[in-house]
Amino acid sequence: MSINPKIQSITAHEVYVPGKKGAVNSPELGLFADDWDAKPIVLLEFHISDGITALGEIHRGPSLKEVSPWLQQLIGLELRGLDLSVLPANWRNGLQWGLLRSHPPALWDSPSPAMYAFEMMLYDWMGKRLGCRVVDLLGGPVRERVAVDYWCGRQLPKDLTRIVTRARELGFKGIKTKSKIGDPTVEQVKAIKAAGGHDFSITIDPMWQWLSPHDALHMLKQLEPYAENVRIEDPFPWDQPEMWQRVRQVVAIPLVLHTRGMEVLRRAMQDKYADNFNCSGGITEFLTLAHAVEVAGYSCWHGSSLETGVWQALHLHVIAAARSCTMASDLQSALIREHTLVTMEWDYKNGTLPIPSGPGIGVELDRDAVQHYAKASVTF
Repeated sequence: MSINPKIQSITAHEVYVPGKKGAVNSPELGLFADDWDAKPIVLLEFHISDGITALGEIHRGPSLKEVSPWLQQLIGLELRGLDLSVLPANWRNGLQWGLLRSHPPALWDSPSPAMYAFEMMLYDWMGKRLGCRVVDLLGGPVRERVAVDYWCGRQLPKDLTRIVTRARELGFKGIKTKSKIGDPTVEQVKAIKAAGGHDFSITIDPMWQWLSPHDALHMLKQLEPYAENVRIEDPFPWDQPEMWQRVRQVVAIPLVLHTRGMEVLRRAMQDKYADNFNCSGGITEFLTLAHAVEVAGYSCWHGSSLETGVWQALHLHVIAAARSCTMASDLQSALIREHTLVTMEWDYKNGTLPIPSGPGIGVELDRDAVQHYAKASVTF
């Protein structure tokens, strides 16, 4: 007879949490890419037979209807520590062989939108079971407080003055913004510097939308005199290294690559076209990326998609466990969204956040807030 704990039931909440008014985009500039805060996020409560309830969060986009068939497969599943091999076969596309992908099996390529949430749940469950934090399961913290920057979307210079003044008052040392070709980028940087000071760092993220060096080079040359503590993230597509290399030959502004997976990081390191990296993914995937970045002699930050508080709190644990993650991450859901849906107090001080101190991820759902923002809840 098996003595392994089982998943007895799963409660799922489909939530929609808007961004605060004025926090994301200037109305005159419109949306950057999509209406991100209008997309659902599914929060999960896994009720385990040992009496523990562990949390998970699915990245924004998939609806409760879409993820329900995947969650139904998990009912009755026996858990063996942090072992992902307990998952049904259709959760895995097979092992990914090659550089950075041959081991461990946590790097299985999964078709399920709930894969990261399941991995998250395992760590929350195991931490609660052992009475320790997720960061302790990952080898212990390199740091107890994590560097974080402020965040906004596409904002006009007049709005950036207001936003950066507020960020400075809160103790932040930098900001990440979005950008498209045609935006008043130089004037935006000037406004940020005027409000934040020359030591206030700026990360500009076009998300590939600067299109080509031909479109961007003139603007970058104009930007250079004001570019102290300025970096550009993902100006061009990752699979066109010649664009990155051409810009690096003529402009001194650092370029940062968002490593959306192992193949992206491998290509960037082989072709040497980025100065540093934004790493993301699940727990094991992020740490594998961060360790590779460290060995290669670079630094990184942890990417964010303005998750709710469950996943953002988890980010704090994995950042704290990664030696190379010394750059400020943009973990700003508590200041950008109306609510994080957890009871944690977000103690921003001097551009840092502490690791949650409780066992597991260290947060619990705010029941009243979840009820307010949930469009649907169901228990499997």
